[in-house]
Amino acid sequence: MKRSPLWHSIASLGFAVLAVTGLATPSSATSVQHPIDVRIRALDPIRRGADLRLRVTASSRVGLGRTQVRMISAGGSVLRGAPAVALGRLAPGRPASTIFTVNVPQNGNRFYIQFQVSGEGPQGKMTRGACYNILPEGPLEALRVVDTPDGRHMVEVAARRID
Repeated sequence: MKRSPLWHSIASLGFAVLAVTGLATPSSATSVQHPIDVRIRALDPIRRGADLRLRVTASSRVGLGRTQVRMISAGGSVLRGAPAVALGRLAPGRPASTIFTVNVPQNGNRFYIQFQVSGEGPQGKMTRGACYNILPEGPLEALRVVDTPDGRHMVEVAARRID
C-alpha cells in the first residue's frame, strides 16, 4: 500500500512534537521519580518480645517545609512512643532522620510497619509512603548465590505458586 506524501509530513510533524517535548525519548518514562526519598533501617536485632528501633531517614530533591514522619500502621507490633515526629525544614539533598520504637509481638509471622513522610513543597503538600517488613525468624525463602555465565553473582530464590 502506497502512502501519500501528506501522511509522511503529518507523521514527521507528530514525531518532531514528541521529540521537542521529550516524550519520544526512551529514558523519559524511567526518569520520573518522586522528589522525596525514604529509607528505613533496623538498629536492633529482630527478636520476639523485644523492642526494635527503626531509623527513618528522609531526603528530598526539593526544599520542604513543615516536614514530618508519621507511622500510619504498626502492622501488629506495639508502638512505643509518639506516632509522628516533626523534622522541620528539609533542604534539598540534606537528609534528616528520626527513630521510632516498636515492640515485636511474641506471636505472628510477619509485621508490616508503614510510614508516611510529608512536607510543604514548592507546589503544595507532598507525601511519600515507605514500609518495613519485620520477619522475626528471618526470610521464609531459601536464598542461594549463583554465578551467571558472564561471571556476575546473583541471589536466587525458588519460585512457588501462592494460592
